[in-house]
Amino acid sequence: MDKEFSQKLFSKAKALGADLVSACTVEQMLKYPGAREEIGKIAPKAKSLLVVGIRMVSSSLQCSRENRQAPQFSTKLLYEELARVLFGLMRELDDSGKSAVPLPTYLPVPMKEQTKGLIAELSLRHIAYEAGLGSIGKNRLLISPQFGPRVRFGAILTDAELASGKPVAENFCTDCDLCVESCPTGALKSEGEAAITACAKHHMQYGLPGLIRFGIKLVKAKSDDDKIALLRSPDFWEFWQSLNIGVFYYCFDCLNSCPIGK
Repeated sequence: MDKEFSQKLFSKAKALGADLVSACTVEQMLKYPGAREEIGKIAPKAKSLLVVGIRMVSSSLQCSRENRQAPQFSTKLLYEELARVLFGLMRELDDSGKSAVPLPTYLPVPMKEQTKGLIAELSLRHIAYEAGLGSIGKNRLLISPQFGPRVRFGAILTDAELASGKPVAENFCTDCDLCVESCPTGALKSEGEAAITACAKHHMQYGLPGLIRFGIKLVKAKSDDDKIALLRSPDFWEFWQSLNIGVFYYCFDCLNSCPIGK
């Protein structure tokens, strides 16, 4: 483990604008399903995962039920900032003779039938958990003590041996159930595929799940006039807009409801 280089890299992340930064070993991630295979495919010589977090601006999310465009644009800006930070760290690693393979922050993800293109093979929130940046809450998100669940993560696989964190003993989720009660689909009351699908149908209603449903509706339309009406509908315009801006989130209720970090 190179403590001096690790500190240099962590300081660089902060200077670039990261709010949180840490690392975990590749070994820590191998207990998660699919991690060994994915790391073996894209970075077989990697030893560490460098993880950074950038906070969401909480006040920009609070109007999400009245106006989704503002929190969507705020989320787009966050991911653009996260991409800038990650690429700056990749260059730092590359300049130091180390490998740097970034993990997608939210797209693209593997398009597999069993996950319906909803789940990446390496979970960023679990990388952040293993690196000691927070605990997993009832909302299935990482809860950081500083920002609650309102933080987005990015990670880089590298052959550098970085100073690694470890999962925190404290559970920052207070079991208040506010996220469970606020969920419009009841997804947080169930586990596994059912929960993922219920959530996705709502918060990604103009992402892939919604596009498939719209496509089926279009194919089954009885007449050409009905098909034209669908293509001229606000629903189709929403798909066009989502595809152009690259943000498919249409629900922020579990983020807004969590009191941690406010």
